[in-house]
Amino acid sequence: MEMHQVRYFLSMARLLNFTRAADECNVTQPSLTRAIQKLEDELGGELFRRERSRTHLTDLGRLMQPHLERTFEAAEAAKQLAKNVGKAVVAPLVLGVDASLETETLDAILSELGKGLPGFELTLITGTSEALLDSAMNGHVDLLIVELPDAAPDRLERWSLFNHVYHMVVRADHPLAAKPPTSLGAARDEVWIDHDGGNCARLRTAAAALGFEPSVRHRASDMAHVKRLVVAGLGSAFMPRPSHDERLRVIRFPDADVTGEVVLGAVAGRKRSIAADAFVRASRARSWSAASAE
Repeated sequence: MEMHQVRYFLSMARLLNFTRAADECNVTQPSLTRAIQKLEDELGGELFRRERSRTHLTDLGRLMQPHLERTFEAAEAAKQLAKNVGKAVVAPLVLGVDASLETETLDAILSELGKGLPGFELTLITGTSEALLDSAMNGHVDLLIVELPDAAPDRLERWSLFNHVYHMVVRADHPLAAKPPTSLGAARDEVWIDHDGGNCARLRTAAAALGFEPSVRHRASDMAHVKRLVVAGLGSAFMPRPSHDERLRVIRFPDADVTGEVVLGAVAGRKRSIAADAFVRASRARSWSAASAE
């Protein structure tokens, strides 16, 4: 028994018309008739009673119909599974991640996909939220985890993950580290280090509310370099809490309560790959709350 014979039979059983069934199966009527006759020979009896004006299922046809339906559905499911597995021989994902993001949740999800998705092939890109959003809109990034800007594109489909909480990050031996002040105003004479314009934009807004303009002297295009400059004693940074580092201290000011919503994003309407879909499901199934701890 071949699957095309089963498919022809099921079409005939539903339409009860050889011409219409042949059209639906995209074959000639003689080809469909021969395939069904061959199936009847294999099953040992007629499946249809042919009349001039109408065609009916025989008792054998009615008995065989549910069995052949299950057989066909199982074969189609197996074919689709094989197709998906075949696609997953290489399961690429281009993921853009905000350079200021440090969370073990992301590490755990990537580990899970690496172990469970055959052929998982990751390209990880870091940068500012604005740069990553631009890359996504231009089709260069499949998914992105970014701090949502005030003017997010309308085409951005998003799932909220957690909130970034901004802190002043100083070197461990900085004078303010010994007795942290309670106001950002105490750091009005501080020299600041900018990360591609992102963190200091929020700092300027918070400082303006307290009546001063921060002195931004140094810049770095990578968050690791920002921390390197802080450790080198070139200035302080205003950024989400970094991972533990004995060389750094963090200070949060009650009068500069600055937060930003971090989202998982994708371009709305764009078909997601196997790897991208798996990443979205894994991300939404996990709690990211630990990443926003102060």
